[in-house]
Amino acid sequence: MLSESELTRLLSKFQDLKILVVGDFYLDAYWYIDKTRSTLSLETPWHTNPVSEQFYSPGAAGTVTNNLKGLGVGTVYTLGVIGNDNFGRTLLTCLQDTGCITDKMIEETNWVTPTYLKPIHRGIEGIETEGPRFDIENTVPFNKKVEDNLITTLHNFVPLVDGIIIGDQMPIENLGVITSNVREELCNLGDKYPDKIFFADSRTRIGEYTDVIIKPNRFEAARAVDPNCDLKKVDIESTKQAAISLTENTKRTVYITLGDNGILVYNKEVFTHIAGNESKDKVDPVGAGDSVSAGLVSTLCCLGRDAVIKAAYIGNLVASITVTKIGTTGTASPEELLEKHRSLNGRF
Repeated sequence: MLSESELTRLLSKFQDLKILVVGDFYLDAYWYIDKTRSTLSLETPWHTNPVSEQFYSPGAAGTVTNNLKGLGVGTVYTLGVIGNDNFGRTLLTCLQDTGCITDKMIEETNWVTPTYLKPIHRGIEGIETEGPRFDIENTVPFNKKVEDNLITTLHNFVPLVDGIIIGDQMPIENLGVITSNVREELCNLGDKYPDKIFFADSRTRIGEYTDVIIKPNRFEAARAVDPNCDLKKVDIESTKQAAISLTENTKRTVYITLGDNGILVYNKEVFTHIAGNESKDKVDPVGAGDSVSAGLVSTLCCLGRDAVIKAAYIGNLVASITVTKIGTTGTASPEELLEKHRSLNGRF
Protein backbone atom coordinates (compact mmCIF):
# COMPACT_ATOMS: atom_id res chain seq x y z
CA MET A 1 0.00 0.00 0.00
CA LEU A 2 2.51 2.58 1.27
CA SER A 3 6.01 2.16 2.61
CA GLU A 4 6.97 4.06 5.73
CA SER A 5 9.23 6.37 3.72
CA GLU A 6 6.41 7.08 1.25
CA LEU A 7 4.01 7.87 4.08
CA THR A 8 6.58 10.14 5.72
CA ARG A 9 7.08 12.08 2.48
CA LEU A 10 3.32 12.34 1.95
CA LEU A 11 2.67 13.66 5.44
CA SER A 12 5.43 16.25 5.05
CA LYS A 13 3.60 17.65 2.02
CA PHE A 14 0.44 18.39 4.01
CA GLN A 15 2.01 21.58 5.38
CA ASP A 16 2.01 23.09 1.88
CA LEU A 17 -1.71 22.48 1.25
CA LYS A 18 -4.46 25.09 1.10
CA ILE A 19 -7.91 23.65 1.74
CA LEU A 20 -11.27 25.42 1.96
CA VAL A 21 -13.99 23.94 4.17
CA VAL A 22 -17.44 25.32 3.37
CA GLY A 23 -20.71 24.43 5.02
CA ASP A 24 -22.40 24.00 8.37
CA PHE A 25 -20.12 24.83 11.28
CA TYR A 26 -21.55 23.79 14.64
CA LEU A 27 -20.31 24.40 18.16
CA ASP A 28 -19.91 21.37 20.41
CA ALA A 29 -20.43 22.50 24.01
CA TYR A 30 -19.47 20.12 26.82
CA TRP A 31 -20.87 21.12 30.22
CA TYR A 32 -19.53 19.08 33.13
CA ILE A 33 -22.09 18.83 35.92
CA ASP A 34 -20.84 18.08 39.43
CA LYS A 35 -23.70 16.11 40.96
CA THR A 36 -21.97 16.12 44.37
CA ARG A 37 -22.79 19.83 44.59
CA SER A 38 -26.41 19.43 43.54
CA THR A 39 -29.04 20.76 45.95
CA LEU A 40 -32.81 20.52 46.07
CA SER A 41 -34.47 23.70 44.90
CA LEU A 42 -36.64 25.41 47.50
CA GLU A 43 -39.13 26.54 44.87
CA THR A 44 -39.38 23.41 42.68
CA PRO A 45 -39.12 19.61 43.14
CA TRP A 46 -35.89 19.52 41.10
CA HIS A 47 -32.26 19.14 42.04
CA THR A 48 -29.86 21.67 40.55
CA ASN A 49 -27.19 20.81 37.97
CA PRO A 50 -24.07 22.79 38.95
CA VAL A 51 -21.79 23.26 35.94
CA SER A 52 -18.22 23.00 37.20
CA GLU A 53 -16.38 23.03 33.86
CA GLN A 54 -17.07 24.05 30.26
CA PHE A 55 -15.31 22.91 27.12
CA TYR A 56 -16.05 24.06 23.56
CA SER A 57 -14.94 22.66 20.22
CA PRO A 58 -15.86 23.20 16.55
CA GLY A 59 -18.30 20.55 15.33
CA ALA A 60 -19.80 19.33 12.03
CA ALA A 61 -17.70 21.06 9.33
CA GLY A 62 -15.55 22.25 12.22
CA THR A 63 -14.68 18.64 13.07
CA VAL A 64 -13.19 18.36 9.58
CA THR A 65 -11.09 21.48 10.13
CA ASN A 66 -9.91 20.10 13.49
CA ASN A 67 -8.73 16.96 11.73
CA LEU A 68 -7.06 18.85 8.88
CA LYS A 69 -5.06 20.97 11.30
CA GLY A 70 -4.27 17.91 13.41
CA LEU A 71 -2.77 16.28 10.31
CA GLY A 72 -0.58 19.32 9.77
CA VAL A 73 -2.38 20.89 6.80
CA GLY A 74 -0.77 24.29 6.42
CA THR A 75 -3.67 26.55 5.46
CA VAL A 76 -7.32 25.85 6.24
CA TYR A 77 -9.96 28.41 5.27
CA THR A 78 -13.49 28.32 6.69
CA LEU A 79 -16.59 29.61 4.92
CA GLY A 80 -19.88 29.42 6.76
CA VAL A 81 -22.52 31.41 8.63
CA ILE A 82 -22.80 32.15 12.35
CA GLY A 83 -25.31 34.12 14.38
CA ASN A 84 -24.70 37.35 16.24
CA ASP A 85 -24.58 35.43 19.51
CA ASN A 86 -22.17 34.21 22.16
CA PHE A 87 -22.03 30.71 20.72
CA GLY A 88 -21.03 32.18 17.35
CA ARG A 89 -18.23 34.20 18.90
CA THR A 90 -17.06 31.15 20.83
CA LEU A 91 -17.07 29.07 17.64
CA LEU A 92 -14.95 31.65 15.82
CA THR A 93 -12.46 31.70 18.69
CA CYS A 94 -12.25 27.90 18.68
CA LEU A 95 -11.62 27.81 14.93
CA GLN A 96 -8.95 30.49 15.22
CA ASP A 97 -7.31 28.70 18.14
CA THR A 98 -6.78 25.62 15.94
CA GLY A 99 -5.14 27.80 13.28
CA CYS A 100 -7.99 28.21 10.78
CA ILE A 101 -8.40 31.39 8.74
CA THR A 102 -11.91 32.62 9.51
CA ASP A 103 -12.12 36.07 7.92
CA LYS A 104 -14.68 34.84 5.36
CA MET A 105 -17.13 33.54 7.97
CA ILE A 106 -20.39 35.48 7.65
CA GLU A 107 -22.31 36.82 10.65
CA GLU A 108 -26.06 36.95 10.09
CA THR A 109 -28.36 38.75 12.54
CA ASN A 110 -31.40 36.54 11.86
CA TRP A 111 -29.45 33.33 12.35
CA VAL A 112 -28.55 31.23 15.37
CA THR A 113 -25.23 29.48 15.65
CA PRO A 114 -25.96 25.73 15.57
CA THR A 115 -24.85 24.24 18.87
CA TYR A 116 -24.84 20.76 20.37
CA LEU A 117 -24.93 21.08 24.16
CA LYS A 118 -23.69 17.88 25.79
CA PRO A 119 -24.13 17.59 29.58
CA ILE A 120 -21.55 15.34 31.26
CA HIS A 121 -22.64 14.24 34.75
CA ARG A 122 -19.98 13.47 37.38
CA GLY A 123 -20.57 11.51 40.58
CA ILE A 124 -18.69 11.01 43.85
CA GLU A 125 -15.91 8.89 42.35
CA GLY A 126 -15.57 11.07 39.27
CA ILE A 127 -17.35 8.62 36.98
CA GLU A 128 -18.71 10.52 33.97
CA THR A 129 -21.97 9.81 32.16
CA GLU A 130 -23.17 11.83 29.17
CA GLY A 131 -26.80 12.89 29.41
CA PRO A 132 -29.30 13.60 26.61
CA ARG A 133 -28.01 16.23 24.19
CA PHE A 134 -29.62 19.65 23.73
CA ASP A 135 -29.64 20.84 20.10
CA ILE A 136 -29.78 24.47 19.05
CA GLU A 137 -30.38 24.63 15.31
CA ASN A 138 -31.33 27.31 12.87
CA THR A 139 -35.01 27.39 11.91
CA VAL A 140 -35.07 30.16 9.30
CA PRO A 141 -33.25 30.50 5.96
CA PHE A 142 -30.76 33.31 5.55
CA ASN A 143 -31.53 36.14 3.16
CA LYS A 144 -30.57 36.36 -0.50
CA LYS A 145 -27.77 38.83 0.22
CA VAL A 146 -25.98 36.31 2.44
CA GLU A 147 -26.42 33.57 -0.15
CA ASP A 148 -25.02 35.81 -2.90
CA ASN A 149 -22.08 36.68 -0.65
CA LEU A 150 -21.36 32.98 -0.12
CA ILE A 151 -21.47 32.20 -3.82
CA THR A 152 -19.25 35.15 -4.75
CA THR A 153 -16.71 34.15 -2.11
CA LEU A 154 -16.70 30.58 -3.45
CA HIS A 155 -15.95 31.75 -6.99
CA ASN A 156 -13.10 33.90 -5.71
CA PHE A 157 -11.64 31.21 -3.45
CA VAL A 158 -11.66 28.11 -5.64
CA PRO A 159 -8.71 29.11 -7.87
CA LEU A 160 -6.60 29.79 -4.76
CA VAL A 161 -6.90 26.44 -2.98
CA ASP A 162 -5.93 22.82 -3.60
CA GLY A 163 -9.17 21.33 -2.39
CA ILE A 164 -12.71 22.15 -1.29
CA ILE A 165 -14.55 20.12 1.35
CA ILE A 166 -18.32 20.58 1.52
CA GLY A 167 -19.88 19.89 4.93
CA ASP A 168 -23.64 19.61 4.36
CA GLN A 169 -24.84 18.83 7.90
CA MET A 170 -28.27 20.46 8.25
CA PRO A 171 -30.95 17.80 7.60
CA ILE A 172 -33.64 20.27 6.49
CA GLU A 173 -33.22 21.70 2.99
CA ASN A 174 -32.31 25.40 2.78
CA LEU A 175 -31.95 25.90 6.54
CA GLY A 176 -28.21 25.32 6.44
CA VAL A 177 -25.32 26.98 4.63
CA ILE A 178 -25.43 24.59 1.67
CA THR A 179 -28.71 25.77 0.18
CA SER A 180 -29.95 24.37 -3.12
CA ASN A 181 -28.45 27.39 -4.90
CA VAL A 182 -25.09 27.10 -3.13
CA ARG A 183 -24.97 23.37 -3.88
CA GLU A 184 -25.71 24.04 -7.56
CA GLU A 185 -22.86 26.54 -7.74
CA LEU A 186 -20.47 24.12 -6.05
CA CYS A 187 -21.38 21.42 -8.56
CA ASN A 188 -20.89 23.87 -11.42
CA LEU A 189 -17.47 24.77 -10.05
CA GLY A 190 -16.63 21.07 -9.77
CA ASP A 191 -17.40 20.75 -13.47
CA LYS A 192 -15.46 23.91 -14.34
CA TYR A 193 -12.35 22.79 -12.41
CA PRO A 194 -12.23 19.02 -13.06
CA ASP A 195 -8.65 18.65 -11.83
CA LYS A 196 -9.31 20.33 -8.49
CA ILE A 197 -10.44 18.22 -5.53
CA PHE A 198 -14.11 18.90 -4.76
CA PHE A 199 -15.37 16.64 -1.99
CA ALA A 200 -18.86 16.49 -0.49
CA ASP A 201 -20.22 14.90 2.67
CA SER A 202 -23.97 15.23 3.22
CA ARG A 203 -26.30 13.49 5.63
CA THR A 204 -29.48 13.72 3.59
CA ARG A 205 -28.66 15.10 0.13
CA ILE A 206 -25.59 13.22 -1.07
CA GLY A 207 -27.50 12.03 -4.14
CA GLU A 208 -28.00 15.60 -5.33
CA TYR A 209 -24.32 16.33 -5.90
CA THR A 210 -22.80 16.21 -9.38
CA ASP A 211 -19.21 16.58 -10.61
CA VAL A 212 -17.72 16.19 -7.13
CA ILE A 213 -16.23 13.33 -5.13
CA ILE A 214 -18.67 12.06 -2.50
CA LYS A 215 -18.24 10.05 0.70
CA PRO A 216 -21.51 8.81 2.20
CA ASN A 217 -21.75 6.02 4.71
CA ARG A 218 -23.56 2.88 3.56
CA PHE A 219 -26.92 4.00 4.95
CA GLU A 220 -26.72 7.49 3.43
CA ALA A 221 -25.81 5.92 0.09
CA ALA A 222 -28.75 3.51 0.28
CA ARG A 223 -31.23 6.27 1.09
CA ALA A 224 -29.88 8.50 -1.66
CA VAL A 225 -30.79 5.81 -4.18
CA ASP A 226 -34.01 4.64 -2.48
CA PRO A 227 -35.42 6.94 0.24
CA ASN A 228 -37.79 4.17 1.38
CA CYS A 229 -35.22 1.38 1.62
CA ASP A 230 -35.04 -0.91 4.64
CA LEU A 231 -31.72 0.00 6.27
CA LYS A 232 -31.62 -3.38 8.02
CA LYS A 233 -31.20 -5.01 4.62
CA VAL A 234 -28.25 -2.88 3.51
CA ASP A 235 -25.37 -5.23 2.66
CA ILE A 236 -22.24 -5.12 0.53
CA GLU A 237 -24.08 -5.96 -2.69
CA SER A 238 -26.73 -3.28 -2.25
CA THR A 239 -23.97 -0.85 -1.30
CA LYS A 240 -22.16 -1.61 -4.55
CA GLN A 241 -25.33 -0.97 -6.52
CA ALA A 242 -25.77 2.34 -4.70
CA ALA A 243 -22.20 3.32 -5.62
CA ILE A 244 -22.86 2.58 -9.29
CA SER A 245 -26.03 4.69 -9.24
CA LEU A 246 -24.37 7.59 -7.43
CA THR A 247 -21.37 7.78 -9.74
CA GLU A 248 -23.71 8.27 -12.71
CA ASN A 249 -24.37 11.74 -11.27
CA THR A 250 -21.02 12.57 -9.76
CA LYS A 251 -18.80 11.29 -12.60
CA ARG A 252 -16.17 11.04 -9.88
CA THR A 253 -14.90 8.43 -7.44
CA VAL A 254 -17.41 7.34 -4.81
CA TYR A 255 -16.13 6.39 -1.35
CA ILE A 256 -18.63 4.63 0.91
CA THR A 257 -17.69 4.11 4.54
CA LEU A 258 -18.67 0.77 6.08
CA GLY A 259 -18.21 1.45 9.77
CA ASP A 260 -15.53 -0.77 11.29
CA ASN A 261 -15.40 -2.72 8.01
CA GLY A 262 -13.52 0.08 6.27
CA ILE A 263 -14.25 1.82 2.98
CA LEU A 264 -15.67 0.68 -0.34
CA VAL A 265 -14.12 2.58 -3.26
CA TYR A 266 -15.78 2.72 -6.68
CA ASN A 267 -13.53 4.26 -9.31
CA LYS A 268 -13.61 3.83 -13.09
CA GLU A 269 -16.04 0.90 -12.83
CA VAL A 270 -13.77 -0.98 -10.42
CA PHE A 271 -14.56 -1.76 -6.77
CA THR A 272 -11.86 -1.87 -4.11
CA HIS A 273 -12.47 -2.68 -0.46
CA ILE A 274 -10.10 -1.08 2.03
CA ALA A 275 -10.49 -3.15 5.18
CA GLY A 276 -11.05 -1.48 8.53
CA ASN A 277 -8.35 -1.41 11.19
CA GLU A 278 -9.41 -3.38 14.25
CA SER A 279 -8.81 -1.84 17.66
CA LYS A 280 -8.41 -3.64 20.97
CA ASP A 281 -9.33 -0.44 22.78
CA LYS A 282 -12.79 0.95 23.46
CA VAL A 283 -13.92 3.08 20.52
CA ASP A 284 -16.30 5.98 19.93
CA PRO A 285 -17.32 6.30 16.26
CA VAL A 286 -18.59 9.90 16.60
CA GLY A 287 -16.65 12.06 14.14
CA ALA A 288 -15.01 9.09 12.41
CA GLY A 289 -16.44 10.08 9.03
CA ASP A 290 -14.96 13.56 9.34
CA SER A 291 -11.59 12.01 10.16
CA VAL A 292 -11.82 9.93 7.00
CA SER A 293 -12.66 13.05 4.98
CA ALA A 294 -9.66 14.98 6.26
CA GLY A 295 -7.15 12.22 5.58
CA LEU A 296 -8.66 11.30 2.25
CA VAL A 297 -8.83 14.83 0.84
CA SER A 298 -5.36 15.80 2.07
CA THR A 299 -3.93 12.76 0.29
CA LEU A 300 -5.81 13.44 -2.95
CA CYS A 301 -4.64 17.06 -2.92
CA CYS A 302 -1.03 15.89 -2.69
CA LEU A 303 -1.07 12.86 -5.00
CA GLY A 304 -3.92 13.67 -7.39
CA ARG A 305 -7.46 12.38 -7.55
CA ASP A 306 -6.41 9.06 -9.14
CA ALA A 307 -4.61 8.05 -5.93
CA VAL A 308 -7.89 6.62 -4.69
CA ILE A 309 -6.55 3.57 -2.85
CA LYS A 310 -3.83 5.43 -0.99
CA ALA A 311 -6.34 8.15 -0.09
CA ALA A 312 -8.82 5.63 1.31
CA TYR A 313 -6.03 3.92 3.25
CA ILE A 314 -4.97 7.22 4.85
CA GLY A 315 -8.60 8.11 5.62
CA ASN A 316 -9.03 4.75 7.33
CA LEU A 317 -5.78 5.23 9.21
CA VAL A 318 -6.84 8.62 10.58
CA ALA A 319 -10.25 7.33 11.69
CA SER A 320 -8.73 4.27 13.39
CA ILE A 321 -6.84 6.65 15.66
CA THR A 322 -9.53 9.23 16.37
CA VAL A 323 -12.19 6.66 17.35
CA THR A 324 -10.04 5.58 20.29
CA LYS A 325 -10.18 9.08 21.79
CA ILE A 326 -13.29 8.70 23.92
CA GLY A 327 -15.55 11.61 24.91
CA THR A 328 -14.28 14.09 22.35
CA THR A 329 -14.03 14.45 18.59
CA GLY A 330 -10.32 13.64 18.55
CA THR A 331 -7.71 14.27 15.90
CA ALA A 332 -4.68 12.33 14.66
CA SER A 333 -1.18 13.73 14.29
CA PRO A 334 1.36 12.72 11.62
CA GLU A 335 3.40 10.97 14.33
CA GLU A 336 0.36 8.92 15.37
CA LEU A 337 -0.30 7.95 11.75
CA LEU A 338 3.25 6.72 11.33
CA GLU A 339 3.05 4.72 14.55
CA LYS A 340 -0.27 3.16 13.53
CA HIS A 341 1.08 2.38 10.07
CA ARG A 342 4.07 0.58 11.60
CA SER A 343 1.84 -1.48 13.88
CA LEU A 344 -0.35 -2.57 10.96
CA ASN A 345 2.66 -3.61 8.95
CA GLY A 346 4.26 -5.67 11.71
CA ARG A 347 6.88 -3.17 12.87
CA PHE A 348 6.81 -2.44 16.59
